[in-house]
Amino acid sequence: MEKTLTSMYKGGIFDHIGFGFSRYSTDSKWLVPHFEKMLYDNALLAIAYIEAYQVTKNILYKEIADKIFKYILRDMRNSAGGFFSAEDADSEGVEGKFYSWSLKELQTLLGEEEAGIYSKYFDITPGGNFEGQNIPNLININIEEIENNSILKNNLDRMNCKLYVHREKRIHPFKDDKILTSWNGLMIAALAYGGRVLIILNI
Repeated sequence: MEKTLTSMYKGGIFDHIGFGFSRYSTDSKWLVPHFEKMLYDNALLAIAYIEAYQVTKNILYKEIADKIFKYILRDMRNSAGGFFSAEDADSEGVEGKFYSWSLKELQTLLGEEEAGIYSKYFDITPGGNFEGQNIPNLININIEEIENNSILKNNLDRMNCKLYVHREKRIHPFKDDKILTSWNGLMIAALAYGGRVLIILNI
């Protein structure tokens, strides 16, 4: 179980810049997702990561659940508090365009030095890993190298925040703004479970 949960997070199926999981992977490495994000998938995965954290006390699983919740509460909630159903896979008629990057673009945004560091950890190359572009991922990285180095971790988080701000200026995928009772119930349950576990563990 832990290998699967860690591998999914490290892959491109997880949005390392804006958070949340895509619907499914199209390959065996979890690299290239079908970029659509579903409310129910993220609810169920949040519960799985919270359960893993509760059993193992591995802080990584807590952080992943926190990121899922941050994405949902920031991007998938309407003004009345309900949760939207999904975000589409494509924008401007191209699947994954919103989520993928060129090395040149990162160099412009981060500068040569920081882009080099980011590229090393998130698999950014001139040729790309997805149709000439790059899906940020940690597949070939020992995740403990990041988790055990607070300076590196904070720097990578800062770079991802900078990329997120820039990405918000892109044309967004269409958002399915239906409010479905059953899917909302799943996410409310996930949030309640997460709150209960974290309070019990005094986190």
